[in-house]
Amino acid sequence: MFYSAAVKGNILALLKSSLIVSFMTLISRVLGLVRDVVIATFVGAGVNADVYLFANRIPNFLRRLFAEGAFAQAFVPVLSEVKEKHGDDAVS
Repeated sequence: MFYSAAVKGNILALLKSSLIVSFMTLISRVLGLVRDVVIATFVGAGVNADVYLFANRIPNFLRRLFAEGAFAQAFVPVLSEVKEKHGDDAVS
């Protein structure tokens, strides 16, 4: 196949970016496995581990709910509808 220099550059840039993302994902997965092994080694498998893991899920859940947009995606349309029907005083 014959590509122009600009297209070849774009293809190489895309390939490089894809490799970087893939490599970082691999590193993240390996570090997650190491984290789980360390937790299992020090905390063990039992009630203490369950409590520890549950306590770590609460902040992650709140981050996902509020910071990553799930709350905003549900809240903003409702807020806009209330503002439209009842005016600015109803939303402040």
